[in-house]
Amino acid sequence: MRNVFLLSILAVMVCACGEKTITGVSYPEPPVEILRSGAFGMKLINYFNIIQAPDGTYRMYFSGNEKNSIAEDEWSQNLYLAESSDGFHYELKTKIMDSLIESSVCLVEDKDWPYRLVGNQKVDGKHCMFLWRSKDGVEFVDPKLLYDFKHDTQNVFVPRGKRMTLYSRQTQEHFQNRRVTLADFTLDGEALGEPEIMAGDCLYNSAACKVDDRYDLLFPTYYNTHGGTTDGSWFRTYLADGSFVRELPCELNRWVEPDELWALASPGFIFIGGERYLAFATRTASHDHSHEGMISKYKLIKVVLEYDNQ
Repeated sequence: MRNVFLLSILAVMVCACGEKTITGVSYPEPPVEILRSGAFGMKLINYFNIIQAPDGTYRMYFSGNEKNSIAEDEWSQNLYLAESSDGFHYELKTKIMDSLIESSVCLVEDKDWPYRLVGNQKVDGKHCMFLWRSKDGVEFVDPKLLYDFKHDTQNVFVPRGKRMTLYSRQTQEHFQNRRVTLADFTLDGEALGEPEIMAGDCLYNSAACKVDDRYDLLFPTYYNTHGGTTDGSWFRTYLADGSFVRELPCELNRWVEPDELWALASPGFIFIGGERYLAFATRTASHDHSHEGMISKYKLIKVVLEYDNQ
């Protein structure tokens, strides 16, 4: 992705300039469960992300359904908002939008319209990705079509001043050819170039976390770990700075419990009490199995970034 072969040259340049380079990511404590299916009367909970609103309130935007499981109708999911004062205990506030999946919300540098929502809706049978904006993070308006072909699981905008980098998963010709793509857009959803495809095999999602103005960390969930089946999933970690991507050691897998056969890393770091947490979700079944009795959980895990000259 983006001149990956320049990695060694860029690494030397970074060291020469005396800037810190991230060399690893560690997780010193077990994850904390913050929500599970059944909460708020939801039969299904799915993709989610957490942001901290300007007033300090933690806002969780999540896909859910009060009646159907994903096996009955994958597109019956709706987007909801729950809020918390401490980042760990949430109260359901309202439904944001019907029939919207693989979505995420971010804050951007726009005084009048500080919230952006990206997600998928079906239009005439096609998977279409739209961008919405909002003044209050509750009412989202002015949908802007970004793509009218298959992108999903999970679409993530990383804001950078007056532009945003969109990480999304593009389904190619075969299941094994799913790839994470990235593209830059203005805050109004105008494309700033063609999407680029990130190298890698079967990158199931596009979970991306902004570290600072230079770095993002990517946490794609990988599939097909057991003889071609989808009974297992595992995480890998990539460091990206817009010019190259480099894999880092990832020990997140040791915290995935044995009965959590399918796992999804959701986007975004959230700071609670000055500590950095990664939000992620797990399931006890994959898409290839019956979802009757499936349990989904939302979790937070503390993240420590390691640098080359600490």
